[in-house]
Amino acid sequence: MKFKGILFFLIVCHIYATAQKNDHIWLLGKDHPSNPAFAGMILDFNNEVPEMSTIFWDIYFLQTNASISDDDGNLLFFTDGVNIYNAQFEVMENGEGLNPGLHSTQQNNSDKGYILDQGAMILPVPESDSLYYLFHKDKIIPGEEGVLFSSQHLYYSLIDMSLNDGLGSVIAKNQVILEGTFDKGKLTATKHANGRDWWLLVKKHSLSKRIPILITPDKIQVLEEQTVGQAISSFSIGQGVFAPDGSKYVDVNVITITTPVEVSIFDFDRCDGSLSNPIHLSYLDSAACAGVAISPNSRFLYVSSFKYVYQYDLWADNINATKDTVAVWDGFLQSGFFATTFYLAQLAPDGKIYINSNNGVSYLHVIEYPDLPGDSCQVCQHCLPLITSNGFSLPNFPNYRLNYLEDSPCDTLRKPPTALFTYEEDGLTVYFEDASEHDIREWAWNFGEENGQWIVNNSQGSTSYTYEEEGIYEVCLAVSNPRGRDTTCQELVIQTTSVEEALMEESFRLSPNPTSGKVRVQWNGCATCHENTTAPSSYIVLDASGRVVLRPNVERDGQLDLSALPAGVYIVQARQEGQIQGTAKVVLTE
Repeated sequence: MKFKGILFFLIVCHIYATAQKNDHIWLLGKDHPSNPAFAGMILDFNNEVPEMSTIFWDIYFLQTNASISDDDGNLLFFTDGVNIYNAQFEVMENGEGLNPGLHSTQQNNSDKGYILDQGAMILPVPESDSLYYLFHKDKIIPGEEGVLFSSQHLYYSLIDMSLNDGLGSVIAKNQVILEGTFDKGKLTATKHANGRDWWLLVKKHSLSKRIPILITPDKIQVLEEQTVGQAISSFSIGQGVFAPDGSKYVDVNVITITTPVEVSIFDFDRCDGSLSNPIHLSYLDSAACAGVAISPNSRFLYVSSFKYVYQYDLWADNINATKDTVAVWDGFLQSGFFATTFYLAQLAPDGKIYINSNNGVSYLHVIEYPDLPGDSCQVCQHCLPLITSNGFSLPNFPNYRLNYLEDSPCDTLRKPPTALFTYEEDGLTVYFEDASEHDIREWAWNFGEENGQWIVNNSQGSTSYTYEEEGIYEVCLAVSNPRGRDTTCQELVIQTTSVEEALMEESFRLSPNPTSGKVRVQWNGCATCHENTTAPSSYIVLDASGRVVLRPNVERDGQLDLSALPAGVYIVQARQEGQIQGTAKVVLTE
């Protein structure tokens, strides 16, 4: 296979993201052995200034177009809806023959891709470094049994990129998830509120029923179907999209140029996958096709409606009243014949929205500043010249960079961790019980001895430790998960003599006792400090459970202020160089 590179530079003012570059390679174009005007094309968003290059391949993208790159923006694999191809632009091992049926067979025989808007979507298997799901739908066409121009199957194929020296292999193909009669195409996805799992939506044919599908590390779970919103004919063409923050789901449907365009808007719950608060917009503008995209800030909805681009404010109380025509097709014809009208839309990594045409043309339209209202968004028509002709195609990506939902009740799997622990003493041995929260993956303990090392454990947090001698030790637990690290420390007083025994040999007196706040400390001599007979250098106050609650700054015979503590029974310990010299009990009254 031959490769020829032709670079094209586009000035970009805003970088949408710098990590998780799974959508940074866009593949477009047709197939030609030598003519770059009709070859394949790579649009690469990995640099601040995206670049284009031609690829001579035997692949012809039509409507179905999905690809994925690794987190560093290197292409892994892609599909045209008929086959799965590796990063060398060759059919991946076991990658031929997607979507069994007449339509796939016809397209494969003519070396063209599948004709189905958003017919495929690629998602990483949660918590896997090498596995990827390709979700794809079929399409019933004349000559096949079933409801014409519907989808009868939702499939998944599973790709393992650890095989074939990183070129990957399809280890499961055309596995049926759903079988029935469904709205064709419109596959799109968003992250679960836990920031790890994925949601996929499938609409039943010509009904107001939608089925949420949850993708977790170990399964694909089909949830109960929901009846919500208005029924819309599935004979339509169009596009579906989640808001970048996952809070909304929108789809647009065009049936004929003489019937209204139907736009459905829903609130989406990233915890349970439910749709609510349906809003239905309908207008008649003789549209032959339409697409949708939502601005990076999730506020503005754009409907690319054939000869018009409309903007709606999704944050407004009356969304329909905010409709603003931000572009009218200027009549530009490529080669004097092919109209550059508006079709599918896709938010790009540079924060701009790109719109293709429903003709084989070598231009994309660009919404330069989609976060801005009205004409400030600046729809630039056919201002991105492509180096090849592109037939109806635009890649279909979710927002791979969507994170967990702050303060969500179901955000428990991969929140930044919280380190917590409790403990019980048995002489010099202490049993530590991990109480940390939020999907802990690694624990590390430091038991506070001089020159003590961190002990890392990747399987469990609870442990025990035996000290060589009595003393006061600062014990720390550090925990981590894929979202961060947290450390907590507690001071432990390790002694083999019980508190009751120590109280029988008081080395100092506290008066008055009971007290309402302040007591005087009078040193009597060390009865329990073994060989160390010097006066204490400091005191600590413990509650009845043995927890340190106060470190007063007090002289040998000074005054101890307990007024900041609640009423109760407390233990005061005198210490010198880490050794316990004496213990006394004090009762604090209100």
